[in-house]
Amino acid sequence: MMKMLVGALAALLLLAPVLPSMAEETVSDEVDQALWCGAAFVAVSLTEGMAEDEIAAAEVAAEAIFATAHAAMVEDGIEESEYDRLVTYYTEMAVENLTNPDAEMRYTSDECAALITE
Repeated sequence: MMKMLVGALAALLLLAPVLPSMAEETVSDEVDQALWCGAAFVAVSLTEGMAEDEIAAAEVAAEAIFATAHAAMVEDGIEESEYDRLVTYYTEMAVENLTNPDAEMRYTSDECAALITE
């Protein structure tokens, strides 16, 4: 299931239209962090040359964090139809942050790792 999600997200990264930069301003801090961190783990899982166990761990982390994001979105009253759009937007943002050496990370690896254990 996670491999399908990763594949779908990778395809969305290539095909998705540019989403409004205000998207992160329309969600709560909890949703923002969970979406960005989940997306960051997806990006990490797509990194070439990673060991299979590292890829699997990143995929499990992404799935758990996206579940947290989804629950928070439901709690915040965000429409279900917005979920895929926001995941795509945040994945694009995370990939940009992780591949640009000059980018300021939105959240630290410790902040993201903490979401796995919540």
